Amino acid sequence: MSRTGLRKFGVMAPTVVREPTRDRDNIPICPECGHPVPKTKGSQRIEKPDLVNVVLAASFDELVTFGWCCDRHPYDIVLPMRAGGSDAGALLDGWTGVKLRFSDEHVRHVPVPEREVSEHVE
Repeated sequence: MSRTGLRKFGVMAPTVVREPTRDRDNIPICPECGHPVPKTKGSQRIEKPDLVNVVLAASFDELVTFGWCCDRHPYDIVLPMRAGGSDAGALLDGWTGVKLRFSDEHVRHVPVPEREVSEHVE
């Protein structure tokens, strides 16, 4: 599917942020189309993130997180890993958890590099 559209003019739609989903074999899949996405695990970008913290929300037009993505749609679908709280205890050092509102209006912590947060808050 072509993903150029208005992107070539610098216009970006907000990223669709969804809960990670797995199939019966425990393989990560896209919750919208069911396509397997395990090979996309890594750093992902969320355009126009809906951050709960007002200070952070005013600072981020794009948020880096860790998880999976599905590129089979005309818009980005990002499936962030669970951060386990504000300390992002489920990940390696250098990551912190920030509260993000998902496309279904649920709020939970997603992992973000600590340096990204400190650079935007200072």
